[in-house]
Amino acid sequence: MPFEIDLRKYFTPKAVAESLQQLPLLTSPVLDRIYPESKRRQHPLPVLGIDVISKVIKNVPVVRRGSPAVSINTGERQITYLEPQPVEVSTFIGGVELNNLKLLDDKGIEQYVAGKIDDLRQSIRKTTEAIAGQSLAGSISYPMKTSGGYDIYSVDFGATLEFVPTKLWNAADKTLGEILKDIIEINKLLNQNGYGSDIAYLVGSDVFVAVANKVITLSDRGTINAQITEKGITIAGFTIELFAGVYENPSDGTISNVIPSNKLCAVALDAPFSLYYCALDDIDAGLLPMPFYASPERKKNPSGIEVVGKSKPLPVSIPKGICWSQVI
Repeated sequence: MPFEIDLRKYFTPKAVAESLQQLPLLTSPVLDRIYPESKRRQHPLPVLGIDVISKVIKNVPVVRRGSPAVSINTGERQITYLEPQPVEVSTFIGGVELNNLKLLDDKGIEQYVAGKIDDLRQSIRKTTEAIAGQSLAGSISYPMKTSGGYDIYSVDFGATLEFVPTKLWNAADKTLGEILKDIIEINKLLNQNGYGSDIAYLVGSDVFVAVANKVITLSDRGTINAQITEKGITIAGFTIELFAGVYENPSDGTISNVIPSNKLCAVALDAPFSLYYCALDDIDAGLLPMPFYASPERKKNPSGIEVVGKSKPLPVSIPKGICWSQVI
């Protein structure tokens, strides 16, 4: 009887979960800072009810293109559903590699499969990070691959708050006291909208350098407690953090900063930001919600196994818990 490599047993939900537990934790700035584990939810349906989201953000997100809304009528009640689009990536194991796996014992094959899973989960993590980064602007507008090329997967959660300083922070006559006053006004604006007990002041590179130069050179630093540390720039107890997160547009390869170099983004971490993982459209995964799943699929031409990694994330931002300001 010919010897066969059957990889299916390494891709059950339990086996995939065990592989993930053995791999190092992935880190990325937006997910770790704004959507940490405590704000991640597994949603039992492949769609997310607008009523579920509106309870959190207090308004109705608008779906533009690429993400159809499904309306379900039940008597007099109408519920509209937002359909999050899946993130799917794949890797191919050719016949030569499968032949080589015959040389490995069961433990060796598990380690080989774990390596494939690691590659797929990192790609999905980066995609989720990119979508989460866009959500800080109050909307998502991300390339969605279709049979004809690319469309736009777009969700609008509403307008974020905005603060316009009377004088830009890199102006020669801008003082630390005036910068502090601007920060206090942003804090007040978030508080007026129901949030602000824990605020992260995230800035682009040019803003960070401009403020650092003020701290180093301005004479009034003696009357205002200001210092530069590895965690950021602290001015009278308010910490400004350099946020260097970037993401790539898969349709054209352009790189974008999550926080533009000339802007500040104040995020109320006490606002109920949520990252939903909706149920996967995969029978092998039991049609269940999970942050990541991978399944093998036999191919004939070329001969081999295609391993497909899947996730269906939707980061739901809170527009009134975010305040943007162009400060330089």
